[in-house]
Amino acid sequence: MEEREERLRRLKRLKQKRMISMAVLFVIILGLGGAYFAVNRQNEKKAADEAKKKAEKELAANQTVDITSFSLTDVAEIEFTNEEATYHFVWTEIGNYGSWVRQGVDVFPTNDEKVQTIGDEFCQMTGSMRIPAEDVVLADYGLEDAKYSARLTLTDGTEHRFLLGDEAPYSEGYYMLYENTGDVFVVRKNVYTLLSTKELKLVLGETFPSAEPESMMEIRIEVRDGETISYKPEVADDGTMTYPQIFYDSVRFVASTIQEYNCTDFAQYGLDDPYVTVTVDYLGYVMDDAGAITREPMTMVAEIGDKTVSDNYFVRINGSDFVYIMTAAHAKKYIP
Repeated sequence: MEEREERLRRLKRLKQKRMISMAVLFVIILGLGGAYFAVNRQNEKKAADEAKKKAEKELAANQTVDITSFSLTDVAEIEFTNEEATYHFVWTEIGNYGSWVRQGVDVFPTNDEKVQTIGDEFCQMTGSMRIPAEDVVLADYGLEDAKYSARLTLTDGTEHRFLLGDEAPYSEGYYMLYENTGDVFVVRKNVYTLLSTKELKLVLGETFPSAEPESMMEIRIEVRDGETISYKPEVADDGTMTYPQIFYDSVRFVASTIQEYNCTDFAQYGLDDPYVTVTVDYLGYVMDDAGAITREPMTMVAEIGDKTVSDNYFVRINGSDFVYIMTAAHAKKYIP
């Protein structure tokens, strides 16, 4: 009797163990099923997002939307803002000519071509996609606190305003708000490039003198606290001229990278007492009032100062208030 009861107890315990095992197995299966469902939903969402981006990309690639259409000749003012500053230019007639004059800066030699390039971009602007104003949430496109903006004012007083936002994730372009309509467009990357223009790119550099070796008469290199070396052509008995190598090296006097356009403190560049002074005497071209071109003796003086952080050199030409950067390779042709 006791043996039978013991057998029943063992069967009962075994049954309980099986039930527990089945319950655990069920929980595991349920957990795996839930995980699979979650992963599957995540993959489906990712696939849907990718499909949407692909569709938007294809739409952007095949769509051209007109944004503005007016002529630069009708533009009286161009203003744009980037992370560096705000630049405001006004078209000003000067005699028979005109120029873009920068407002708020007493002396600014404007590179008219650069300013016109920026203006042209906004005069005849197209986009690859249009998001209507009623669907626009500025924060979604990086337009809530935009760092880049532009404003063009026409001669009749009409203003066209633009804000540039984030880079569009599905195309080669950026989101841009045309404030006149409230619509957002995707515009090409060149708009960002132009609005990113820094001050020195808006400056018109000086026209550097140039001369062929045959027109040079003498080059003098004076080293601070050192001797002055003079180079002249050698004349053979038959009159043949042989020019020293430095005449050929001096055809291009200085690289046109501008460091500062209205310098008042040349000491910071080592140009108050330059290390090397290069003087070139040559025959330059001169046009008279009648348009005839003649050649007259001229002199070019290049002062070479301190090194830049990249081991190039600061240079000034003919005592102007511009400071340029001359490449180390070019400067070393003059430095003993």
